[in-house]
Amino acid sequence: MRVLSYLKRALFGLGVLTLFLTSGGFATSALAEQESVGTAKKGIGGFVIVRMDGIEERLEGNGNLQLYEGDVLKTEAASQALIEFSNGIQVALNENTEFTILSRWEKASGFTRILRLKQGEVWVDTQGGPKPLEIETPVATAAVKGTEFDLLVSPDGQSTLTVIKGVVEFGTAFGTCPIKTSTISYGNRGKKCTKPAPLNVGPTVAWTNGIRQ
Repeated sequence: MRVLSYLKRALFGLGVLTLFLTSGGFATSALAEQESVGTAKKGIGGFVIVRMDGIEERLEGNGNLQLYEGDVLKTEAASQALIEFSNGIQVALNENTEFTILSRWEKASGFTRILRLKQGEVWVDTQGGPKPLEIETPVATAAVKGTEFDLLVSPDGQSTLTVIKGVVEFGTAFGTCPIKTSTISYGNRGKKCTKPAPLNVGPTVAWTNGIRQ
C-alpha cells in the first residue's frame, strides 16, 4: 500500500512538472537566466527588438532595454536607434536597418561579438581599447578591434564601408583588405573589396548626430 501511495505521488509530481514545461514555464525560467549582452539606450520612431521566442518589444525615447544573443533588431522608415554592448561598444542603427546579435568563441582568439547585418546602415564605435567585433553582410565581413566606422548595405547587397578612425579588415569571399582612417571601400558580390579611396567622412556619419545626443 505504501509503495502504491508513493507511486501515485511520484506520478502526480511528474504530471505537474510536465504541465509546467509545456505551459512555457521552462522557457520563461531559461530566459530569466540568460545573460544580457547589452542594452538598447534610445529609439526614435519605430525601433523593434524581436526575441528568440518571437515576442516583440519596442523602445521609444531613452531607455535601458536589455539585449540578448539571438535578438533581431529592426528600425522602420524614418527611425533610428542606439545600443551599447556590455563591453562598451556603441552601435547606432539608421532607418530600415535589421541585424541579429550573435557571437563566436575560439580557443585561440577568445570571444567575438558578431552582428549579422541583413540590410540598412550602422555606425560603430568600439570606445577605446581593442574589442573584437565582426559585422557580416550578405557579401562581406568587417572585422575590427578598436575603431569607428559606418557600414551601409544596399538592397542588392553591396556593402559600403567608411572608416572614421582606426583600421577595419574588410573582406569578401575573394580576399580581405585593410581600410584605414578617412577612406571608403565597396564590397560587391563576386568581387574583392575595392581599393580604399580618400573621403571626407563627416557627411557620411551626419545621420548619427541626433541619435547620439
